[in-house]
Amino acid sequence: MKIGIVVHSMTGNTSLVAERIKNRLEKDGHELFLERLNIVGGEDQSQSDPNKISIEPLSINLEEMDLLILGGPVRGFQASPAMKAFLGNLEGLGGKDAMIFVTHAFPFNWMGGNSAIKQIRGICTEKGANVLFTGIIDWKNSKREIQIDSLAAGVARKASKAAS
Repeated sequence: MKIGIVVHSMTGNTSLVAERIKNRLEKDGHELFLERLNIVGGEDQSQSDPNKISIEPLSINLEEMDLLILGGPVRGFQASPAMKAFLGNLEGLGGKDAMIFVTHAFPFNWMGGNSAIKQIRGICTEKGANVLFTGIIDWKNSKREIQIDSLAAGVARKASKAAS
């Protein structure tokens, strides 16, 4: 299965999680393409309006992917503006299977993680995607490594099921 992972990472935390997911899926024999969103002109953390953010074109063709995994940080209790800008500019996802994860530094998922997942899921669904799995990583949790391993295992299970 060809799997595209598209991630927005401000501090590197979300990219680290994406790498762990990628490594886990490669062990299962999937063909992986990891792409980090790059903002034209660089990251401006004061910019919260997705309509004022331009994303550089991806080097992968999402239409060629069997599965799309999206990851981003929670910013201001919401999905990152860069991820919203990226998704908002997609023509459509035409029934493509998708999975979503976010990273945050809050002690509870209701402090931004849940709403960020809901926002990304909503955009993906509006664009025609079938969201199979979601996950939240709390970066300050002492069990973060277990959370990441669990997320990667959940993604792998759903990917294997989708491939069959």
